[in-house]
Amino acid sequence: MGDRESNIMRFAGGQAEVMDWLRQNGVEKVRLEWTDLHGISRGKRLALATFEHGLDDGIPFAALLFAIDLQARWLRGTRFGEEMSFGDFWARPDLRSLRLLRHEPNTAQVMTRLTWSDGSPVVEYPRNVLEEVLGDLAELDFRALAAPEFEFYFLDSNYKVMDTGANAYAMQKRWGFREEERALLDAVSAHVDYEACNYEFGPGQYEITVRYGEALQIADDGHFFRNTMKEAAVAIDRRVTFMAKPFDVEAGSSCHFHFSLEDTNGKNAFHDPDDPLGLSRTCRLFIGGVLAHLQELALLYLPTPNSYRRLAPDSFAPLSIAWGIDNRVAAVRVINYRPESTRIELRVPGGDVSVYLGLAALIASGIDGIRNEIDPGAPSEGHLDYDPNIPKITNEWGVALSAFEASEFAPKAFGKDMCSFYGRIKRMEYERIKFLVTQEERDEYIELI
Repeated sequence: MGDRESNIMRFAGGQAEVMDWLRQNGVEKVRLEWTDLHGISRGKRLALATFEHGLDDGIPFAALLFAIDLQARWLRGTRFGEEMSFGDFWARPDLRSLRLLRHEPNTAQVMTRLTWSDGSPVVEYPRNVLEEVLGDLAELDFRALAAPEFEFYFLDSNYKVMDTGANAYAMQKRWGFREEERALLDAVSAHVDYEACNYEFGPGQYEITVRYGEALQIADDGHFFRNTMKEAAVAIDRRVTFMAKPFDVEAGSSCHFHFSLEDTNGKNAFHDPDDPLGLSRTCRLFIGGVLAHLQELALLYLPTPNSYRRLAPDSFAPLSIAWGIDNRVAAVRVINYRPESTRIELRVPGGDVSVYLGLAALIASGIDGIRNEIDPGAPSEGHLDYDPNIPKITNEWGVALSAFEASEFAPKAFGKDMCSFYGRIKRMEYERIKFLVTQEERDEYIELI
């Protein structure tokens, strides 16, 4: 996995150089952004002078914005609302994430750390959660490398499918949307070095695979990628959705995580040339931790009720809490074709996963596997969906929510405050949605019952 030049226009200096870099590149505005628990990008478009003023202390935001669901209903009884008189927290730019945009001229974009006015971190903030987990990993002398695979549907302006048929990887299918595809790929190339783009199983469904990188950078890039993809689609009167299961009978969309560890010598810590499968003990223990905590952390990989509609037999969305060598129906697929690129692929997350929280869950679980020497057992072979001897991931959102709330591991890995808050906001979402009557349910029963 040799290095190659990136097309991303990143800033690589320090605070003393940043304003000169912005002006030299013709930047007039800076988009200063953060992510909420749902993966939604929130922020402000700042004039250069305002951005410069906020370099030291950040830019204030109403903290209540962090305690809302997707319909902007706010959760009462948290330190983000009435307990702090509906005051502010601060978004402080992390210049490592600063880059130039392609789809918005003369504009740069930067991700932030969320802190309170005294500089202490907002521990519930997904990016801060991932940074804390990466700090734990560094204590083991490893560096995390990751590469997500993004699946999504390309739709018309009314969120309707524009194509027909299921023809995965059919080049002819892409040809009908070649100009739109070019526009989208140009826009997102500001954030990721994409390696491949292909048509997927669903009509109008695409997959984009990206070049691997350090986990925090990849999380930033992945977050910006999805947001930019949606913005660029609107600009050409189209829409993109990363919803895990947007259509009843069509394929679901995932966000698989390819992942490996690098040791202090820059070597792949998942490879062992003396092992029959080429896998190190570190790799096996890491897998053991991931599988051991998969059920109780399912809510982080599969965060909405729609996520679980993707988990159907014969769909290649993994149902089984198992690992296997190049096995696409196992939760963890091991790819060991070449020593230098030996890695795992976590196939569980849906397209709606928060890249920050999903990677944090994966890494924290693996750390626990290494520290407590959790044996993953033998690799599984064949079609696992119908094997009664292999435990299955729950396909019920309420069960996953209860498992997360009852978890003893999650508060140790991510902190009690984060887990309590995430569980509460998801419980509010669950209690609201479970009483909704869908049109499909009405069509099924209203006449004959």
